[in-house]
Amino acid sequence: MSLKFATSHILWRQFERQNDVPAVDDGQLKIVKDFVNGFFHSHGHTGQAQDLHAYRWYAAQNQTFRTMLTQLVGELANQAPLKDLDLLVLAHWTPDVEVGCSVTNAIIHEAGCHDAFGIAISDHGLSSAFLALQVIEDYLDDRDRGGRGKTALLLIADQDAIMYDSPSLARFNPAASACVVMLHSLPVEQTGGQPGNIAFKHYRKVPFPATHQALDALLVTLDMFTSEEERLPLLILTTPGFARQLREHGPLATHRIESWDEALLSCAPWARLEQLAPNNHRILLMLPEGNSLSCAGFVAGA
Repeated sequence: MSLKFATSHILWRQFERQNDVPAVDDGQLKIVKDFVNGFFHSHGHTGQAQDLHAYRWYAAQNQTFRTMLTQLVGELANQAPLKDLDLLVLAHWTPDVEVGCSVTNAIIHEAGCHDAFGIAISDHGLSSAFLALQVIEDYLDDRDRGGRGKTALLLIADQDAIMYDSPSLARFNPAASACVVMLHSLPVEQTGGQPGNIAFKHYRKVPFPATHQALDALLVTLDMFTSEEERLPLLILTTPGFARQLREHGPLATHRIESWDEALLSCAPWARLEQLAPNNHRILLMLPEGNSLSCAGFVAGA
């Protein structure tokens, strides 16, 4: 089976915070702060909830994952039927504004795909959506539908209204954003290359290439593509910082290197991929995360 998607089935948006938020009374504020303090205490954190964070959380109620994704799923439903979805996977880095909501269940209800299975991935940082692709491929490969194609929906969302100070989040100057990607798993013999279609190859997580020698060997280490696919030009999408590093490294600088807007957090690679809509290319999404480099490989229209 081969997992594919069309660039026209990548829908994403940045969501602005509402300006006409109702005033918060002291009772509501106390409930929120008590919840946060209880959460801190249960995790051995000595900090206290701050009014600033609680007010910001209230002002972000139009930026819950369910609210943002429901809008995009509704738009996707105008392009493609959703009632026969087999799987929905939510990938996110930041917590949801709406505490305790099962986002995948809400979207299953919204889309009417009542036989679908829904899960969430939130413990792999900003690369959660990369891992989600491998999860989707593995799950759909294990389902027997008599050789017929299967369909999944990748849901991605992040927002900036968290209840504590986070320098690691603030450095991105983040914006609430969401993205949906509709994917099809088809038998290999039915997946001839078509303009606008992108085939998923592999998910890889390797040690960050901190030396010139490691950068020289990076593409070999990743081992993403077949010898025939290696003939296609390579497009690398990554963070602005790593893009600068790659452009200064001779062997890799010969390839096309583009960067994404980090303010979009987990949605950033997908938004840039939709904007570029490459054809007849190998594609590598590369995300440095500490001592690791998380990557997803694709082949577009070949």
